[in-house]
Amino acid sequence: MHYAVATASGASVAFLDLGAGPDVRVYLGGLGSASTVGFAPVVGHPGLAGAGRHVLVDLIGSGWSDHDDTFGHSIDEHAGTVAGVLDSLGLRRVTVVGHSLGGSVAISLAAQRPDLAGTLVVAEPNLDPGVGTFSAEIAAFAEDDFAAGEHQRIVEGLLKLGDPVSSQFGRTVARWSSRGLHRTAVSLLAGRASTFREQFAAFGGPRRYVSGELSREDLAPLRETGADVRVVVGAGHVLMWDNLDGFIAALR
Repeated sequence: MHYAVATASGASVAFLDLGAGPDVRVYLGGLGSASTVGFAPVVGHPGLAGAGRHVLVDLIGSGWSDHDDTFGHSIDEHAGTVAGVLDSLGLRRVTVVGHSLGGSVAISLAAQRPDLAGTLVVAEPNLDPGVGTFSAEIAAFAEDDFAAGEHQRIVEGLLKLGDPVSSQFGRTVARWSSRGLHRTAVSLLAGRASTFREQFAAFGGPRRYVSGELSREDLAPLRETGADVRVVVGAGHVLMWDNLDGFIAALR
């Protein structure tokens, strides 16, 4: 695990830097997840392992990154910390792979720093204001109330379900900063001068949208913008868990 100072108060982003070569993929995980956990099966898959360099970044407040309640945790601010990691590594024109929240952060990163993102691959990101299930559940509470007990209630509810996906998710949700998780959820739902959908459509490099078949998204508007749209058979929102082979095929 590597660390890079990312906030004004000195909090560090944690990231894994695996493999080697000019073909670089940067991975950003979803709300409540940790990139270093959610994308571990992806970078270890025979279809990708040994194929280039893989950088898995835990956003501030999540996974093995530091917590920092002075940090705003907006999507644009998260994208700025990812840019800092890439700058520290001297990377340019990478392929940015983002799932859910990570897809929105990837889009913001590409809009802010087109020199860093050569290709965008986003899997079911939040594209439009007010659209999001887990983010809406979190943002329904005031920040103080969420930090005082609602965060823990959500974690306990996930762990009680007992299935492998919920158990893993409950543990990564628990590692999030309560205030960071809440602020990030609020930012995902907030209105923007330019929506993530508009920024994705405006991106000048190759852009791919990956959707789970069971999510039943309306993909026609994305295809009309010229995006390369891939559908992973038999998968819902957590595509890499539902159909790992299919998700790898969509990435490659």
